[in-house]
Amino acid sequence: MPRSLAKWARSGAAALLLAGVLSGCNQTLPGAPTGNPAVGECHLIVSPEQFDAVSEPSPPVACGEAHTAQTYKVTQVPAPLSGQGTRPGQQELKALTARLCDVASLRKYLAAGERDGTTGLAIAAYAPSRDDWERGARAMRCDVLLATNDGTPRTTTLDFKGMLTGPDSAALRLCYRQELADGQLSDDGVDVPCTEPHTAEDISAWFNLESSVATPAARNARCLPYALQFLGVDALPAGITLRPIIRTVNGARTVRCAVAPFRSSAAQSSPTQSSPGTITGTLAPAGGQKRG
Repeated sequence: MPRSLAKWARSGAAALLLAGVLSGCNQTLPGAPTGNPAVGECHLIVSPEQFDAVSEPSPPVACGEAHTAQTYKVTQVPAPLSGQGTRPGQQELKALTARLCDVASLRKYLAAGERDGTTGLAIAAYAPSRDDWERGARAMRCDVLLATNDGTPRTTTLDFKGMLTGPDSAALRLCYRQELADGQLSDDGVDVPCTEPHTAEDISAWFNLESSVATPAARNARCLPYALQFLGVDALPAGITLRPIIRTVNGARTVRCAVAPFRSSAAQSSPTQSSPGTITGTLAPAGGQKRG
């Protein structure tokens, strides 16, 4: 079945990446008002206390400057919690994170197409401070952050709005770095952003490794329609090949469809050849996938 960030969010491997920062203490930190957050604002959150607080009062910064979070959605705390005069407890607010700060809204904000696989993203949710709540504020702020493999947010100067159709999309795209031994690449590979050296690029189509796709030719045939959709073409271009990744997790084997340039295409200007068998950048067409 085609793989999407929403499906990934429900997997155990994604639990860390999609953990809201409401998991910390039910505290309020001094700072800017929290009652009227705005979509598109960026914030520089620098301390564990800020990440773990129920509300996050850092003042907005220009998204072209160093920041760690960008608000992709603002929504309202629903009833019956919204009717409480005192701000609800941490556990009650945490339970709202997955429902209010949904992955579908994030993908829309990023302008992600169906075949756009992403990596290194975290979702954080923040409620109004106690004082702002008592003044009537009920806005929930949903932020997207770049994160390392252990979930630590990373500073960036990128604007996430529409990013997957822009020139910096490789920073968010999921790629794989395979090992090269005796002239052959390994079936599996390490997840990396496409800005790092890699051997294949994910096209957001995963399926179970079954007898019907036991051979490389069968896997390529299964992945081909997704590759054409990702590339926005009717036939696979010269110089681009299918390179499915086989991943084993808890005994289950999954095929992850991926594409890559032939090694002989080193003369291409984008993506760039960095070493034998590895490239940097994305094969996604400029402006994103074609919408049919």
